[in-house]
Amino acid sequence: MNLKTQLLKTLGLSWLAFLITGMLISRFAGMPAITVLIDRSYCPTTEWQQVVQTYSQLYQQHQQRRLQLQSVILFSSLGEEHLSIPPEPQTLAQLSTYGRSSPQRQLELRASYPQSQLLECTQ
Repeated sequence: MNLKTQLLKTLGLSWLAFLITGMLISRFAGMPAITVLIDRSYCPTTEWQQVVQTYSQLYQQHQQRRLQLQSVILFSSLGEEHLSIPPEPQTLAQLSTYGRSSPQRQLELRASYPQSQLLECTQ
């Protein structure tokens, strides 16, 4: 009986360790993580809504745990804002655009955040 009990304990602990390892791998290694760079320089409202729509798709993937949004960076020629908690798409839709586009700033941010996606107006 003692041998049977030890075998069941060992088997149970092995399966438990296997399940925990699988959950940890899927939680931390299975999900791509990106930083979203949003060019907030001035653009017409209709084009800004396209940027918001693209962000909304990324946000939805984040909510479904298929993608991790590490941070969101809003930038223009007048400055930048780092958000560690991704804002809801409705919040982004209500923001106004301002300033000029800065291709140099875009290059700097993309170099600083290689795992990033740039969202911008297509003026």
